[in-house]
Amino acid sequence: MHILLTRPAGRNEALSQRLVDLGHQVSCCPMMEIAAEPEPGVSPLYQADAAFFVSVNAVEHASVHLPQWPEIQYLAIGAATANALRQFGLEPITPPKHDETTEGLWQLPIMQTLAGKRIAIVRGNGGREEMAQRLSQIGCQVDYWQVYRRQVPNFNAIDALQSWQRSGVNAILATSVEILQNLFSTLPESATPWLRQQLWLVPVERVADAAHTLGCQHILITGGAGDDAIVESIANWKTR
Repeated sequence: MHILLTRPAGRNEALSQRLVDLGHQVSCCPMMEIAAEPEPGVSPLYQADAAFFVSVNAVEHASVHLPQWPEIQYLAIGAATANALRQFGLEPITPPKHDETTEGLWQLPIMQTLAGKRIAIVRGNGGREEMAQRLSQIGCQVDYWQVYRRQVPNFNAIDALQSWQRSGVNAILATSVEILQNLFSTLPESATPWLRQQLWLVPVERVADAAHTLGCQHILITGGAGDDAIVESIANWKTR
């Protein structure tokens, strides 16, 4: 399999090496660029009872503004985000390994203990509102802290497409709806049939649904956006 990795710069190298070690070919082209939020404002974590981090980027960019991490409860969905928090001596609440999703997190009884509390959600610009809505339903006060921005990187789309086609790319990793949409919107329209023919590696049903909407037919749900989940799902897919 020749897999195109599209996570932001700095998030593909370790996964690439693991896939190469398993005998796959790998190409990398970040389809999302991460930049620090120039004016993130005062952190709401010091007034919060708990903080939910949406990504590794949220942890890394928040840490710049936190001389000391407050002693509150921390939550994370993905294994990579949880590990990033552990680097600061924290032990976050995480969903079970077999269901690294927002829904998986809400299946944990401990989530109900957050009812009526003040929760900070640390994220980039935009983002989904599902977690905030669920927290509001149990009486939580939700504060957002935007610490980074996501944007489409500049690259020569035509040259990149020709390179992928020449080298035989036949699978694409898209760990978010935004990355998926960026691929379809930045490549020339003539690339759409080729994109639809690829095997798409996506972490959860939500991204799979977006891929179906764009006309993709070959989709493998990895069960998580972390390296372990991706490698394991590819290994299992090969043995079918």
